Amino acid sequence: MSQHSPDQDPAVTARVEAPGGDKVYFVSDVHLGDGSHADAFQGKDRYFLDFLDEVEQQASTLVILGDALDFEQAWFFSRIMRAHKQVIAKLTHLAEKIRVVYVFGNHDPDILLFKEILKWELCSKVILDSHILAVHGYEFDPYVGENMDESSFWARTMMLYERIFKTWIRLPLRDNYTLSNRACHYIFLWICRATRALRWFGPRIGKPDLALGWENWVHLWTRGVLGDPMGITRPALAYLEGHPKYDTVICGHSHLPGIVDDGGRRYINLGSWAFGNSQYGVYDGQEFRIYDWISGRPIRDENYRPIFEGRTDRTFEQWFQSEYLGYLRFRCGEEALLEGVRPRPFAMSRIAPSSEEQSLKIDTASDQHRQPTESGDSA
Repeated sequence: MSQHSPDQDPAVTARVEAPGGDKVYFVSDVHLGDGSHADAFQGKDRYFLDFLDEVEQQASTLVILGDALDFEQAWFFSRIMRAHKQVIAKLTHLAEKIRVVYVFGNHDPDILLFKEILKWELCSKVILDSHILAVHGYEFDPYVGENMDESSFWARTMMLYERIFKTWIRLPLRDNYTLSNRACHYIFLWICRATRALRWFGPRIGKPDLALGWENWVHLWTRGVLGDPMGITRPALAYLEGHPKYDTVICGHSHLPGIVDDGGRRYINLGSWAFGNSQYGVYDGQEFRIYDWISGRPIRDENYRPIFEGRTDRTFEQWFQSEYLGYLRFRCGEEALLEGVRPRPFAMSRIAPSSEEQSLKIDTASDQHRQPTESGDSA
């Protein structure tokens, strides 16, 4: 199963340096949509504007690792502009004050059309201080990396379904325990069985690759179900092993934030701003740190321990056998309901910071608690 190597991308490379302690801020997968109930950004404009204020004050460069504008959800740039006018205006203004580098993501097929409006420096990868590689991350995805058009079609189809039926089909199931999502997990069991049958049948009719596309899709979904979204962690580390000029790879794509040290190599994932997430990274020339903006919580390797402890090394059918309780009920979802976890409300809400969240906000420049500014009112 091959991935699309970053070295196969168009030769558009941005080089970024952080001399003398200059701060470089990173963010990925913001997913600004059309402002409807299906917009994964979920109305966090006020928070994101506050974040951009800090970037303007503290950073020499902002690197956005793709998927900031969710064309697959919104379909048209004009819809994103109407829904998040202040955020787009702030990002454009920021590009006039500091360097803003934008790396192409798999949700960015149309972004070149708006280069003059957004004023970002567009590229396919960033090399930071000569030894750190930053890409979106789809390059390591065994499904999306080789099937951009096909994956885009299915993403648009899923998001259209979510919009029409006002439901979520997302991972993990525990946090998105909707009837549609449960049904999809049940149907996927039969897709796994059909794929196994195609794998057996293909060579017998002279088509050994008959099941290949299905196998890639099964692998993608299974990794997400087991806690390794998109299955990009190990391929990214393997890329570093084959390219010793880099000791660190930074990416997004999987929406799973964390910093993983693996035998002298480092895998850093910036997470996302989709749904309840608000992660970002800061590099000062020596150390790379990740925080969640809303809570101020630092993020390390906690999300990746299950992967390296072997808890994700199962098939979907093994997971299904241990989780399925009958009648479209799953153990993880039922336990989550008992704990009070509910699927995210399928409605846009302009979120205002609570007093508790205000007291938790951390200024990454001084590591002191601070109050959020009043400049970031939502559109």
